[in-house]
Amino acid sequence: MKFPHQGILKLGMVEGEWVVGVIDEIRMPLNEAVPRPLLVDTKTRYKATLPTEAQMRNSRFQLMCYKYLWDCIVADNFPSGDFYKCFDLDPQSTLSEDVGEYSARLGLRAKTLEDVVNYFIDTCYLLPSSQEKLMLRYEYQRDHSLLKEYVFDHDANWFKGQILKFLEFWSGVREASFVSKDEQWKCQFCKYASICSVTAGSDCSYRGSSTLLIRHISNISQIKRDPRRMDSHANPNILKVCEK
Repeated sequence: MKFPHQGILKLGMVEGEWVVGVIDEIRMPLNEAVPRPLLVDTKTRYKATLPTEAQMRNSRFQLMCYKYLWDCIVADNFPSGDFYKCFDLDPQSTLSEDVGEYSARLGLRAKTLEDVVNYFIDTCYLLPSSQEKLMLRYEYQRDHSLLKEYVFDHDANWFKGQILKFLEFWSGVREASFVSKDEQWKCQFCKYASICSVTAGSDCSYRGSSTLLIRHISNISQIKRDPRRMDSHANPNILKVCEK
């Protein structure tokens, strides 16, 4: 099942924080007694070249996060109470006319937000957990030709370690770290080129660019509101949408 336009939105909690992501494609195998979905993410490349290992590592992390969200929700772990509280929503609020009509076309007898959430939870509970295998696809942006299909195993321990490391930054426990040498391609997109004392004085191929320096940002909350001002190791596609 492909979602070529908007994908399928996944919303859930990871280590106590709300995150949101969009899964590009879900493949259901037909030759298994108990089919489990294969989660697929497609990346487009501006040039017909394969990504570096550092870029693929970021993409693996992103897809592992989607798997975590999927598996938690289908295991009946969607915290609806926290959801209403975090986003300041009234579960008894009446659906708008447009949303009510759309719900009816889907066969849902929903009158309130709580009705929709309960339908969502009940539906997810009927779904199987996703496969331990995950797939990354790389396409050439110009003609959508396939450059590479890459299947890898989910690594729960590595994923949790990365998440905890990122959350230390988001919560202000640690300062941002500089990018490693194999990730210096990120420097060309950094806003803080003129104030970086490390890459500006190094042999970095993106001389004049920099990684994020916390000491030059007076208010850490600004970083949390601006996805581009983030830890140099964090994935820009995984956005934290609420603090607990």
